[in-house]
Order: sequence, then structure tokens, then C-alpha cells
Amino acid sequence: MTTATQTPQADPTEVKMTFGEHLEELRWRLVKSLIAFSVVFVGAVVLYEKLIGFVVQPHYRVMEWLKVKPEDASLISGSYTKPIWAAMKLAFIVAIVVASPVIAYQIWKFVAAGLYPRERKYVARYAPVSFLLFAGGCVFGYLVLIPYGLYGMAQMFDLKQVKPMYVLTDYLDLVMGLTIVTGVVFQLPLIMAFCSAIGLTTWRTWIRWIRFAIVAIFIAAAILTPTPDVFTQLLLAIPLLLLYGVGIGLAALIGPSERVRPAS
Repeated sequence: MTTATQTPQADPTEVKMTFGEHLEELRWRLVKSLIAFSVVFVGAVVLYEKLIGFVVQPHYRVMEWLKVKPEDASLISGSYTKPIWAAMKLAFIVAIVVASPVIAYQIWKFVAAGLYPRERKYVARYAPVSFLLFAGGCVFGYLVLIPYGLYGMAQMFDLKQVKPMYVLTDYLDLVMGLTIVTGVVFQLPLIMAFCSAIGLTTWRTWIRWIRFAIVAIFIAAAILTPTPDVFTQLLLAIPLLLLYGVGIGLAALIGPSERVRPAS
């Protein structure tokens, strides 16, 4: 005789731990994550000059496009303390990004004991893809969106009448913000695939919603891009539309057999 509902099989390798042991494990996971973050942070602070030199490259590309004289292209500090805080903020973000695989691994090892094997499979499958999409979005933002976005903003004023004087801290805030944003929005196909995997949607659902998705993507591009010109907005909207298509393909590949079904 079978029951009406069945609970997922427990993992035979799972080790039962007391509440105190869970707290001790959590403490050590946090310590290891903090050590990884601190090591990268200290290294980023030591190499702050090279990091800032790397981050400001899009600015100098734009200055070359605008044919600005090299002596007029330099970023200004704005105050004594602003460059210090800018370097610390940059080191903090670099430390989070570089140490994120170690931190994510520590989080995974802590929560994995409370997951069913099927749930672990989904996390193991999607986590690496999520990191690659985030990295790809950051690279796209740095190489494409930021330079052309800055160029569009600089072109909004006649440089013969307004002398450009760009502050380092403002520039770093803009670049770091746009880089993180593009990394996040590039998670779109993964979100679509995950929704299909857990049975919330299917690939046909995403196709039916494509008209709404196009409108939403262009609205998001208009909000997220730093300049109101159409060209810069297209630079973000077109990759997102392509990623939407990739998401439809992933949802179709997952198929009904991969979706989580209710127990019977």
C-alpha cells in the first residue's frame, strides 16, 4: 500500500549535526570567507594604482575619440580625501568579486547538508553558469557599454564652450556601478531557465511574453544606461534581447523531463 504523497529520499551520506555543531561550522565558514576576502582586499589596496589605471582606461579611450589633448584628459581628485575613499571602495569591490568563488563555496558547503540531492543538483548546475554570465556582463560593460556611454555623455556638450573636468571619484562610482549592473542583468537566461526547471513557466510561455519582454528590456536599457541617446541604449538592449533568446533555448532544452514534478 502506497501513501498519497511521498517525501524526497534523504541523502544517505548526510551527517546529522547538533545545533551547536551547526553554529561551529557556520563560524568556521565565515572565518574562511573573511580570510579570503581580507587577503584579496589587502592585495587590492597594495595594487591600487594598477587597479585604478585599469579602470580609467575607458576614460582615456573616450578622450582620444574626442581628440582631447593629453594634458587636458586627466581626471582630477576633487579633494584630498576623495581619492583615498575611491581607492578603498574599488579595493572592496574587487575583493568581493575575486573572493566570491571561495565565499560561494563556503556558503554552499554549509547549506548543502540541508538540501535534498535533487536540490543540490540544481545548485551545482546553475551556480557556475551564473558566475560566468556575471563575468561576461562585467566584461561587456567595461569594453563596450562604458566607453560608448561616456562618449555619448561627453558629446552632449560642445567641448569648445565647456572645458571638461572629470572627477576621479565620480568616474569610479559610475564605472563600478555600470559594471555590476551589466553583470546582474546578464543573469536573464539563467533566471528564465530556472523558472522553467521548477515548473513556473515553459519555453512557450517565454515566447508568448516576447512582446512584453521587448518593451521591458528597452525600458530597462533606458534606465540603466548613463546617457539618453538611442545608440547607447541599443548597446544594452540588443545583448539582452539575444540573452532572452538564449533563455528560451535553455528553457526548451530543460524540457518537461527536467522539471520538478509534484510528488504522487
